[in-house]
Amino acid sequence: MAAPQVTVERAARSPHITTARRSALLAQAGIVLLLAAVALLPRVLALGLFGDSDEINFWLPRSERFLNALRAGDFAATAQSTHPGVTTMWLGSAGILLRRALLEWGVLDTMPFETLLMLMRLPVALVHTAGVLVGYALLRRMFAPTIAVLAALLWAADPFVIAYARILHVDGLTTTFATLSLLAALVYCNHRGAIGYLVLSAVCGALAVLSKSPGLAVVPVISLAALLAAWEQTVSQRHTTTKYRSFALCVLRSSFIWGGVFALSIVLVYPAMWADPLRVYEQMRVGVEVEGGSPHVIGNFFLGEENDTPGPLYYPAALALRTTPITLVGLFLLAFVWRWNGLDTAQRRTLALLALYSILFVAAMSLFPKKLNRYSVPVFPALDVLAAVGMVGVVNAQRTAQTIVSARTARRVPLAASLVAALAVANVIWWHPYSVVAFNQLLGGAPTAARTFLMGDGEGLAEAARWLNQQPDITGVRVASTMINSLQPFLKHGAQSVSPDESGLEPQDGYVLIYIRHVQRGEPRPPFDAFYGDQPPLYKVRLHGVDYVWVYQVPPPMAQPLDVAFGEAIQLRGYIVDTAAIRSDGTLALTAQWQASTPLAQDYLFFVHLLDSSGQRIGQIDVPPAGPDRPAATWLAGEYLTWQHTLPVPADLPAGEYWLALGLYDAATFARLPVDVAPPPHAPDAGGNALLLPIRIP
Repeated sequence: MAAPQVTVERAARSPHITTARRSALLAQAGIVLLLAAVALLPRVLALGLFGDSDEINFWLPRSERFLNALRAGDFAATAQSTHPGVTTMWLGSAGILLRRALLEWGVLDTMPFETLLMLMRLPVALVHTAGVLVGYALLRRMFAPTIAVLAALLWAADPFVIAYARILHVDGLTTTFATLSLLAALVYCNHRGAIGYLVLSAVCGALAVLSKSPGLAVVPVISLAALLAAWEQTVSQRHTTTKYRSFALCVLRSSFIWGGVFALSIVLVYPAMWADPLRVYEQMRVGVEVEGGSPHVIGNFFLGEENDTPGPLYYPAALALRTTPITLVGLFLLAFVWRWNGLDTAQRRTLALLALYSILFVAAMSLFPKKLNRYSVPVFPALDVLAAVGMVGVVNAQRTAQTIVSARTARRVPLAASLVAALAVANVIWWHPYSVVAFNQLLGGAPTAARTFLMGDGEGLAEAARWLNQQPDITGVRVASTMINSLQPFLKHGAQSVSPDESGLEPQDGYVLIYIRHVQRGEPRPPFDAFYGDQPPLYKVRLHGVDYVWVYQVPPPMAQPLDVAFGEAIQLRGYIVDTAAIRSDGTLALTAQWQASTPLAQDYLFFVHLLDSSGQRIGQIDVPPAGPDRPAATWLAGEYLTWQHTLPVPADLPAGEYWLALGLYDAATFARLPVDVAPPPHAPDAGGNALLLPIRIP
């Protein structure tokens, strides 16, 4: 009778086991979907909103040339860059093919630059999203589920990482592939992973290096992990000779597999290796030794000063300011939970190697004079993993310290992790879509960064272009700027941007655009120095508390330039007097050019009196100063408004010396605005608060 009892018991347990397993699978699927959403959405939403200057200047055209070389079978010509940026160009080529397919299929009739940019970036964003999900799977093999989920979520929601996962560039791809290479190697070495993890590590390592040469930083850390793993496997053997032979064989086996797959991946993925491997080597050597060994071509800025070669404090400052408040707190807490009994030896070794990778990478990059804070982004996923362990460890350590663990206490870890995750997502929303300007709010955020690092990779220029495109005269004048390559693609058809030399602006230049990176190190070069700081901008782009772009209107030339203030906010910038029609039409033409330094709260009227030498009024008009369609209350700060006024005068007016009395007044009270220029000693009395200008009527 025993056998039937066993059958009945198993049958009774089976539905319960199946239900529990189904619930676990559904929960896991929900977590993966959540991570996918957190990783994908900030990487693809508003993807073409603005351009990165390196992307527009280099990686878009390089991708075109790369694809053309592939199609022509000229594989040597795929070596386009010293970085070498191979993965970037492959993904850029995929974006080109997607763009062409959509046009051929009729899905899109036209291709605005914003759409083109979005399609070029989309393959990159999808690869980074997939990288986060693969990273989560690797973290699950090494840590408890709560740690793995939180670490992956902090990685997915890191604004600095997101910033370079949204553009066609090299640093973001180096970050993703180097992180996956390191994590896969740690699974294999420290957590008894199958040989497939070692292969995955080698493939990702090759892709990291093919993205940018600093991806080689994973090699010494992975080598150390392999040595430690081999020693752990062989140290228990009693015979010394056998032990060292086994150790050597274990190391050689791992090195042969990793190195072989790494080299094979380099050759397979980089077409130039098929045709001219020596050229590839020489090109990468030049990239490291020559380009990396020289200061940045546009100069640099650090801690409030122009500094082409910042010292060793540069990257520590970048790490501090580029971390999120959550990650910074988690890293601080990690020091207190390092000996937490929830971590085993393998996990501590994994964390130590992640920390070592971060330190080695930053130390290596600090040796080169060419420094930018984005060069530090490859270590940030590792920092996010370390921070997740710190936060979960603190909550767990507090729970295990209690003698009696209640049900409420048992739920503390997932609840705390959920709260941290929610804060991380909120932080992403706060910075989106300008995650490139995300800096640690605990340390002052973007305004502190603007006093610390050279800012501006193109963000803000598309916004300025959209404003310029709305100006009625934009296709009839030019925009003078030093950022024309990043600005021009966003300007409407017919609008032009130019980069003037120091000799000055041309008559057709109607607007001046100044960018943040050109003012951080002092006064901008001529002719931009005549605008920045001396005149109110007509339009500004401000991102998270930092001004990035200033747009000024170039005033039309006036025969008689002036700088006379009426009240606190209005300036008369110049005038032209035309007496040619007095004898024929009995009119005198006065063209006045106005500018407001701040928006005006009310309208004013402009009085023009023609006086003889005794002060007798001969002609008078009271009109809106910039014409009937632009009352003063509609003036924009910094805008120049030029209008020609017609003053009736007697056609038989005797020739001689006369005076024009000009002023502004409140139509309701008739109170005149004060003028900051005193009348000439011999001028007639115009009633006070008037600008008196001598004229001669022939």
